[in-house]
Amino acid sequence: MPPKKRKNQVARDLFIIGDFIKYFLWLFVPFALMGLVYGLLYDCYFICLFVNPFIYAGGIATIIIIIKHDANDLMALIGHAREQQLALHLRHSSTIQQISVEMSARDYNGALKTVNKLLRESPDYPNALNLKGQILLEGFREYEKARDCFSKVMSLSKPDSDDYKLAEALKASTFPDE
Repeated sequence: MPPKKRKNQVARDLFIIGDFIKYFLWLFVPFALMGLVYGLLYDCYFICLFVNPFIYAGGIATIIIIIKHDANDLMALIGHAREQQLALHLRHSSTIQQISVEMSARDYNGALKTVNKLLRESPDYPNALNLKGQILLEGFREYEKARDCFSKVMSLSKPDSDDYKLAEALKASTFPDE
């Protein structure tokens, strides 16, 4: 796995864990204060002050994390992600459609601007890199730059993935007839 991809996964994992801790603490303090008041009124300090707030804060923080983050990313925390970068495909689907429309209309300058904007947001997104390579290849005949895009996709993807296979096929077409 390339170091940059591993770094992005670690950052994503730390972001999810950090969010959980933040929400847990935000919820634990008010629940503990309510538990303290209830415990003082009914003489049950340990359960009301520590156990119940821990359970409620943990449960609600978990629900918030599940709602806020992609389920695939949460499963990746424990190594059970089904599709790598599923959230990227969903988040950028309209942009990918826009790029496809621009390419079919032969507006390669507009398509290149759109894909570059997408790559600034998600620089390791194989689908966008494949599209950029296609734009450079078909619209501008820039074989070297297109080949670099396809090589990057191949380094980011697994050999059995669709992105890898597409990049491999397109990379072969970057060598003009010799």
